[in-house]
Amino acid sequence: MELLTPRLKISTLKEIDFPEFEKTLNEVQRTCLGGSKNFFDWIISQYNNMDIINGLISLGMFDKKTSELLGTVGVGKHDDLHEPEIFYQLRPEFRGHGYVTEAVKAVTKWAFENYEIPYLIGTVEVSNMKSQKVLERCSYQFIDERTLLVHAEGIQYRFKYYRFYPAK
Repeated sequence: MELLTPRLKISTLKEIDFPEFEKTLNEVQRTCLGGSKNFFDWIISQYNNMDIINGLISLGMFDKKTSELLGTVGVGKHDDLHEPEIFYQLRPEFRGHGYVTEAVKAVTKWAFENYEIPYLIGTVEVSNMKSQKVLERCSYQFIDERTLLVHAEGIQYRFKYYRFYPAK
């Protein structure tokens, strides 16, 4: 699977991408499923079903000119809310250049073209203003604040809950 935007190639990850993928992970993600390689292999295994309703699809966000992996973007079932959610992670050195906005718009469009879903959600920690702005620039509507458990950490956080409804 591959999506092209003006500056990005968004595509399924391959085994060769693991060293760069590992650079995109935060400390919690590095411990998921027993370590970053197991987590990566699990993400790759999800491509067999390509199911955003019951699973998830995490894609690499690659610079079209350099082929460097900038981060990941995807859609999939939220652990607690059981709704399809957009998610993204960008390496710190590439933040502030609009890559995530470009990727979120492309993946959101792709999700509605390929799946029968009424909406997508986005959840962002209340202190993460930059990520909230990404969702707002991509026409996700703020609904409310919620407290959600992050299972990997066993800690509850306050999140802003957004929804995107496709144009009719």
